[in-house]
Amino acid sequence: MTPPGGGEPEWLSILRKRERREGLVPAPPDPPSAPPLGPYGAGEAAPPSAPPLGPYGAGEAAPPSVPPGAPEPVPPVFPAHGQEPPRLPAEPPSPMPGILETPTAGGPGHKAEERRRTRTNGILLATAGLVFALLVVLGLKILALSPISYVEWTLALVATAIVQLVVWWIPHQSLDEHLRWDRHYTYTPMLAAALLLSLYMYLAVEAVARLLILMSWFVALLFTAGLVGFVEVAVLSGAMTAGYLIAARLLATRGLLPSFAFEVIVAGVFFGICVFAAVVFQRLHQERREARLLKRELTEQALTDPLTGLANRREFERIMLAELDRIRRYGGSCTVAMIDVDYFKNYNDTLGHPAGDALLKELAAVIRIQLRQSDFFARVGGEEFALVMVNTPGLDGLDVMERLRRHIHTHRFSDEDIQPGGSLTISAGLASFPENGSTYEELIGHADEALYVAKNRGRNRVCGP
Repeated sequence: MTPPGGGEPEWLSILRKRERREGLVPAPPDPPSAPPLGPYGAGEAAPPSAPPLGPYGAGEAAPPSVPPGAPEPVPPVFPAHGQEPPRLPAEPPSPMPGILETPTAGGPGHKAEERRRTRTNGILLATAGLVFALLVVLGLKILALSPISYVEWTLALVATAIVQLVVWWIPHQSLDEHLRWDRHYTYTPMLAAALLLSLYMYLAVEAVARLLILMSWFVALLFTAGLVGFVEVAVLSGAMTAGYLIAARLLATRGLLPSFAFEVIVAGVFFGICVFAAVVFQRLHQERREARLLKRELTEQALTDPLTGLANRREFERIMLAELDRIRRYGGSCTVAMIDVDYFKNYNDTLGHPAGDALLKELAAVIRIQLRQSDFFARVGGEEFALVMVNTPGLDGLDVMERLRRHIHTHRFSDEDIQPGGSLTISAGLASFPENGSTYEELIGHADEALYVAKNRGRNRVCGP
């Protein structure tokens, strides 16, 4: 849960801890002896000896108010508020920039809970199948077709309960996440099923019962369809075949089997059929993997802008709605900014569309590196971008956008001298929740109106909230 008005979302804290634990990102540096500055200009004063901070406190000297060769910039509509915070260290690039590092519906905890529920339900269903096999053995006993005693049958039932309880307890306690060799948690329950079925065969004695139990193995394999391939099915079926032969050998030593050689032939035929099934399972596994990759690719295409790699308008709306729902539930605030490139048509028409596309890509990269990981940045139109600043009140969001505007104004873009004023600039309109609206439509409408005001007042400025 995020504390009202500050801090980072809980899903982000969980994700960062897991990445550091698995070695995906380096551990954070030791905190400085001096108290850190606020995340977005909370008003803490910098030490007197500290050098002037850059756009996000990177240690760069503040740019001159009027760059050489540029006209006198129009002062911002609102004055700067608070001390500029230090810029966070650059995050490693993401395969889907602006999407994978954003809050997703449910979060990691929800996905883990859903996976645990699916596995436990599958184990309960498999347990029901094993109990059915025991009922078949009991039925043979009642019909006097099996020499098993009621004591042995009861011991088999108790053993089934203990084994399946352990198999169910492992994912229920999230211990399956530590089984690196069993990522889908298929080997453990299948090996347990092979052990129990071999026990049933030893107790049932009768050939009919043993064949029925062997048929149960193919039903158990259906639980692994699409999750395992040829090698996995062959190894698991080999374990089942070995258990069958061990049970048959023990029965032969007691003189309860007419021919152990016949049982070896049965086991060989059974394993051969399992190998054929493994070929089918390999095809299912391959098709499932290809379908998963295709789904991921289609999701990326549906949610990302192909030019800049940022999220598109659809994903921006989804994340914005999720953030508003989080704030309503747990408290806090956020600020949304609509950003537009000034005189982009002039740049595009003068240098051509390839140059305009290259400029948008460079601009997106320049802006992204200045933002926190928890902020969400998207391209929502041709030269229009949108930014959601999480846990950021309106005045702090205004400070951030003003620093960002100055940073872009002083950044040297390719061929920017053809632009009016000799440099590339942006205009931005801001709206904050809940001051300027409580719904997605109200906030976007308010930010668009503020953007139009910035355009009408001469561009290269930030208006709102």
